Amino acid sequence: MPSRIAGKKRSRTGIILMAVLAFIWLLASLYPLWMIFSATFSSDSTNMSTALVPDDLANGWSKVVEAFTALDLGTTLRDTLIFTLIAIAGMALTSSLAAYEFTFFEFPGKKFLFAMLMGSMMLPLVLYVVPLYRQVFNMGLADSYLGVALPLMVSPLSVFILMQFMEDLPRSFIEAAQVDGAGHFRIFFFIVVPMLRNGLITATVLLALSVWGAFLWPSLVTGEEVKALSVAIANMFNPNFYVDPRVRFAAMLIAMIPPLLVYILFQRHVIKGVAMSGVKG
Repeated sequence: MPSRIAGKKRSRTGIILMAVLAFIWLLASLYPLWMIFSATFSSDSTNMSTALVPDDLANGWSKVVEAFTALDLGTTLRDTLIFTLIAIAGMALTSSLAAYEFTFFEFPGKKFLFAMLMGSMMLPLVLYVVPLYRQVFNMGLADSYLGVALPLMVSPLSVFILMQFMEDLPRSFIEAAQVDGAGHFRIFFFIVVPMLRNGLITATVLLALSVWGAFLWPSLVTGEEVKALSVAIANMFNPNFYVDPRVRFAAMLIAMIPPLLVYILFQRHVIKGVAMSGVKG
């Protein structure tokens, strides 16, 4: 009996400790976001580094409007949204097809190709960005939506996540369709894809967050025709380009709203997908 009571006390202590650590992590995560919000919606006379509480909502709104007008933030958001959607569409098609092949079919060199695919996740973009840029430039895709999206839609992580979901799909459906004479792509589009909804949502959200915040590749391949949001915000800190500091904060606040909304709406699917990948991987 005493040992059972001691075990309950240890369990309760562990729960309290985890709750305290989670609260500390929450504060550390939200503090920078709150500081950006408070600095934006504070008066011009307030020190931005100590503005813990918004005290001038009207002034903050004027900074948001100025960010759209003076910095042409509307065009930048539109361009970023377009090449993000193109990258998502390309990823959904190529990654799901690759995951389908790796999961349900045997072919020569399968293990080697899968090892190469997974190993490519370990290579940072900076190692191959020069030949990648030359290839995109030679294809005539520099400073275009497709030129920005094409390398970003290649996602080994998405293939891995989709494979975890496909392994749970009943193979009897596919075998029955093959017996009925259904072709390769017919099985994929009409049987596999409809059952892959949660996996596609997980891969889409993770890629959207990655592409939206990408800086290195968009900074190299964009110019006058296409404007990336991350590059535009980085340019605001150029010493040769002066802008009101509160307008900078307003622009950063606007830039973080779309990915926050996407993650909040689909966080259940993302957590489930990552958990499945972690357990099976």
